[in-house]
Amino acid sequence: MKARLFIYNLLFMTFCVMTSSCSSKSEVYTDNAESQELYRIQVGGKCGFINEQGKLVIEPQFDRAYWYFSDSVCFAELGERKGLINIDGEFVAELDASINWVRHFQNGVATFFASNGREGLVNKSGDILLPATFKKIFDDEDNGFLVEDTLGNYGYVNYQGDIIVPCQYNVVHTFNEGLMVVGNKNNKYGYVDTKGAWVIDTIYDDARDFGNGLARVKVDGKWQFIEHNGNVVSRFYYDDILTGFSCNRAFVKNGNAIEMIDSKGDKIAIVEADSVYGFSEGFATFMKNGKYGMIDTDGNVVIQPIFENLFSTNNGLSVFIKSNKQGVIDTVGNVIVEAIHEKMFQGKGFSLLCFEDDNWSKGTYYDRKGNLIWKDMNNGRILPNKPTKEDWKAFFDAELTDLDPIEGLYYVECTNTYQNRTNPSMVGSNGGDAMFWAVARELNTNNFVAYYVEDKPNTVWKKKFVKIGDSNKYAIMDYDTSLSKFADNSSFVMEDPYKFEFQLETSHNSNYNFYVNFTFTQDYPSASVFEQVQQPEWTGTGFAISDGYIATNYHVTNGAKTIKVRGVNGDLKEAYKSYVVASDREHDLAIIKIVDKKFEGFENLPYCVGKSMPEVGDDVFVLGYPMTNTMGQEVKLTDGIISAASGFKGDQSMYQISAPVQPGNSGGPLFDNEGNVIGIVCAKHIDAENANYAIKVSYLYSLVNSSGLGIKMSDNNKVKSKSLSQKVKQVKPFVYLIECQSH
Repeated sequence: MKARLFIYNLLFMTFCVMTSSCSSKSEVYTDNAESQELYRIQVGGKCGFINEQGKLVIEPQFDRAYWYFSDSVCFAELGERKGLINIDGEFVAELDASINWVRHFQNGVATFFASNGREGLVNKSGDILLPATFKKIFDDEDNGFLVEDTLGNYGYVNYQGDIIVPCQYNVVHTFNEGLMVVGNKNNKYGYVDTKGAWVIDTIYDDARDFGNGLARVKVDGKWQFIEHNGNVVSRFYYDDILTGFSCNRAFVKNGNAIEMIDSKGDKIAIVEADSVYGFSEGFATFMKNGKYGMIDTDGNVVIQPIFENLFSTNNGLSVFIKSNKQGVIDTVGNVIVEAIHEKMFQGKGFSLLCFEDDNWSKGTYYDRKGNLIWKDMNNGRILPNKPTKEDWKAFFDAELTDLDPIEGLYYVECTNTYQNRTNPSMVGSNGGDAMFWAVARELNTNNFVAYYVEDKPNTVWKKKFVKIGDSNKYAIMDYDTSLSKFADNSSFVMEDPYKFEFQLETSHNSNYNFYVNFTFTQDYPSASVFEQVQQPEWTGTGFAISDGYIATNYHVTNGAKTIKVRGVNGDLKEAYKSYVVASDREHDLAIIKIVDKKFEGFENLPYCVGKSMPEVGDDVFVLGYPMTNTMGQEVKLTDGIISAASGFKGDQSMYQISAPVQPGNSGGPLFDNEGNVIGIVCAKHIDAENANYAIKVSYLYSLVNSSGLGIKMSDNNKVKSKSLSQKVKQVKPFVYLIECQSH
């Protein structure tokens, strides 16, 4: 029999269809406003922490951090420092350099992963309780740790690091009701207590955990129930026993009928199902015709079998799978979180539902009512997956301030030529190709790789460019060789980042040398895109659309490495750190989110982000912060009319307005005469008087909806009947000065 290790409370997927526990009320989550639970967030490649309300508690600053706090500490890494931080973000225990990662703490002890590939135990003071000699360690939450040595043997260790059950067994389970299943090398099973003393010798062919005072064991091919002392309970006579007891319920089989029984052996109900699984929190998953549903302890179907999979109830909620994506439902089948996520993890008693993408690189948090609390932002440089040209452009935009001159989207012409070896003046050509390639730096290297864009997305050219020191010289090398091979390869000097060329010999024979001549012409980013980045700082305008979220122009934030917001609640002295969370380059829109420990949230917005279409001739007004260097930082009002229902060169995504705007107005709100936001100021016509443009608010709605950020824009207009001066007075605390820096 293959060695087994039964684990019921893993970090990355605590929901399991085989879980057979019946939680007490103390184990079920309840709201607690004073909770010190903190959850990791990632912003711009740095880790910080929020509380269960989504408020920032620890600023994003750490290079790495564990998913959440436990026992008031969490593993984090900052530069060369590595250790445990407290809820103030301060290091309280430094860790040995050999420790790569530390999981969550339970009773002051946690598993750590070492550089030797092994695992050990460490306490909150950073002391190693168990050296990194084990292949795997899993916590049992209540008693200690299950351990596996490098030979595949299993044992058990308590929270002091003492070995309770030595690593010499084929199977160990977790403790239930003070007893734990242990299987020996002869595939026989018995039970030990929490001190490691044998209570029931290894006499069973199989054995499962205790529940409701009873455990299911297998003898001579038949399942039966035993008590803590090993006595067989004679009142149970069934053809098969399908589950152990939890919530005073078990499933058995008589003939072809699946029956639910209580611990007295009385039949509670007949269950129409193909398979059944143990109870958790009063509900059990069942499978019928390949679909999963749920029943209660009376055998009533509370969730119809419609899901691809349905996991055990945890804190009143269950994960379901639909189209290979994960979501969450409650115990009556109401969808709390739609099935749009790759993976879910949840710890015991978590107040937030925590999802991760397929690479565990970005997290998304919901409260237990399904409200989105947080979605991770730009976790460092991640190359797009099977991208189009537009995807690459968006990637280069996001990385604009950190791009090397060689990085970008190129139109590449490849011309095949040959040269006579005895007469070098005799050359010829036999055609070639032209295509788009994207050149991007590999993570954590100085190598620049060319990717085919159109015909074979993400396929790598067989060569790479390696930058030589800090110069503008690049070696052209085989993809799988290192810089030490440079002497045997070609190179080029990049005098113009927008066009460079070189020649590579591909083969030769006795008569000819054969070459490919490459001409790289950069298609994106253009020189104009870099113009803003070359400025050290600039300003624009934005306006609140939901708590913490601000709309502005894409061109305002493009190329900004630092974004700060002033004017929140009318206070221009306080600046709040902010980050781009969604953007639409085509329609010049961006959404930024304030991520700052000082931020206390917006008050209720007094205006409506309107969906109505204004008419040509309707009155409008604009608020913004134009030319702050000379006009000051007070918000400015201009007014006018809708001059046309289309913008520059008939662009249907814009309005033309007569309200004057200047540099710095970009991203500001365009209001109709009732105080509804109907557009986002974006440009002026430099060759025409009072011809200015604003993006229609419908495109902002499209960006909000596609972002998946759960933003709910205000539809309540509190200023509709007020005078213009009163409208301005009430809405200007929600119109902000956006300060950007490129370095």
